[in-house]
Amino acid sequence: MNHFRNFFLLISLLLFSTLAQSQGLSNIPGAFSEAGFGVRPSGMGQASTAVSDDANAFLSNPAGLLMGLRPAFSANYANLFGLVPSGYFGLLYPLPGRYSLGAGFLFTGDDALMENTLGVSFAMTFPNFSFRGNEIYFDQMSFGVSVKTRWVSFGNNANGGENQVSGNGAGYSVDLGYLFMVNEKLSVGVMLRDLLNSFQWNSSASGEYSESIPTILRLGLAYRIDGVLVAVDLRKNFHDDTANRVYFGVEKKLLDMLVLRAGFSNNLGTSDLNRRWTFGFTLLRGVFDNYQVGISSAYGVGNIENLFRFGLNLSWGTPKRQPPAGRFH
Repeated sequence: MNHFRNFFLLISLLLFSTLAQSQGLSNIPGAFSEAGFGVRPSGMGQASTAVSDDANAFLSNPAGLLMGLRPAFSANYANLFGLVPSGYFGLLYPLPGRYSLGAGFLFTGDDALMENTLGVSFAMTFPNFSFRGNEIYFDQMSFGVSVKTRWVSFGNNANGGENQVSGNGAGYSVDLGYLFMVNEKLSVGVMLRDLLNSFQWNSSASGEYSESIPTILRLGLAYRIDGVLVAVDLRKNFHDDTANRVYFGVEKKLLDMLVLRAGFSNNLGTSDLNRRWTFGFTLLRGVFDNYQVGISSAYGVGNIENLFRFGLNLSWGTPKRQPPAGRFH
């Protein structure tokens, strides 16, 4: 019962600390919006900051790479609004000891506007040590960074008209992540997306100019009990035209063959709540020795669009490290 009380106390503090009223926000996503999350995070309503232990970690929290014990690959595809192709390819590769690598490629758009993100991630932790008689358990913590390059092209569609604006852009960004396993059931995640970034545009109408991408803070909690994973995320924006948002998700594995998911997300402090429900599953199948294939899907229901996302997951090999020992093992 103490675990439950502490978990929901943390959730309450996380939510109510950011419930500042913000009226008249546009809530219109800008460049490189959060449209390309993997199938697992999508099925859980994008509540993934504290549970990013798979090949989606490049996007959701690079610190989660260290929680993965085997190499894994993930790919997914969706057609936004029935018009705009979007896909993601992610990789997790654990190294012996206290390190792990990841990579990702994300594309969204068509000839009218195409956005691409390509990058690598790195996660690590430090050896445990004693400080003034107290043991510091770093094997319960993970620190991660993603370095991304981005490029854009726009105005290349044939039906754009005589006054069509065309151009391109390129830049970079850096994400930072942190994950803390409080105990065997509770984890806490922090993700700073685009903390450092720069982007240079070249437009036929406006010429060359620079513009930064707004930084986003995501805080997450995850609690595991009786085979059920419950997660909550909070997105805190540092710019004025987009609302803060909260995400909830649950996941349940059945008979080592089927994983079921559901989620919910909602804006905070605005008249436009933009509520969204999501559902998803993964069907797992062992192939040969030490290989596992998963076929996944996620379906989101919202007041703007309904979205179906399809994906494929692959993991292989024997674990390259043992699970963290920590003080709770």
